[in-house]
Amino acid sequence: MLKLPQILGWRPVTRGRHERPTAELPEETFRPEEIDAAIEALALPEDLEEVLTDSPSQGSEETREQAETTAEEEAPPPAAPSAAGGEEPPGQADFLAGRQFWANRQPEQALEALLRAGEQGHREAQYLCGRIYQQWVQDEGRERLALTWYRRAAKQGHLDAQLSCASMYEQGRGAQMNLKRALSWYEQAARQGSVEAQLKCGCMYSQGRAETRNPKKARHWLETAAAGGSEEAQRILRERF
Repeated sequence: MLKLPQILGWRPVTRGRHERPTAELPEETFRPEEIDAAIEALALPEDLEEVLTDSPSQGSEETREQAETTAEEEAPPPAAPSAAGGEEPPGQADFLAGRQFWANRQPEQALEALLRAGEQGHREAQYLCGRIYQQWVQDEGRERLALTWYRRAAKQGHLDAQLSCASMYEQGRGAQMNLKRALSWYEQAARQGSVEAQLKCGCMYSQGRAETRNPKKARHWLETAAAGGSEEAQRILRERF
């Protein structure tokens, strides 16, 4: 458990490789004795605090990456899990508990609760776990873990998680650079109305990144982005089309 000075100080450290807890959780979670090390590496950003308080081995990892087919990623995202009869969706109680723990400056309990919710399929908790690993855990494997959690949420149709997956694949962060996967995730986000993703798709098709140049698709996405208010898309259309 963190002592009060540690909680108030929010001092990041870089010791040990963090795993997710196993106590009362499925496999591939931190072990309880490693929670302190993981949490001490967290800082409390203002934007993440707002989300939490206001909003509802490398080789083996690469093998799993290769096993995921492009067809799977291009399939329409399934609906978010919901419970019948007005019951809470799986993981909702742990998700709400995680938000409350974080608001109370109890990061150890917050991370545990969010991981539990994520393992139960709660997509918002999965996305927040990805953000925590990517932005605030000081560990060499943090981006790989972040991408793992982003993908879980993205496959359930979480828009911000799809954008995060696309960006990480495009930049080669958390996995080898894969422009085809990046474009696939950008297109899924674009179909959900993300102007940022629509612009990205238009530019990638126009420049021939990820695949052969496709002026027809490029124009479609650029016009869609321009209609959504993107000044950059409007400029590209004037200059190139």
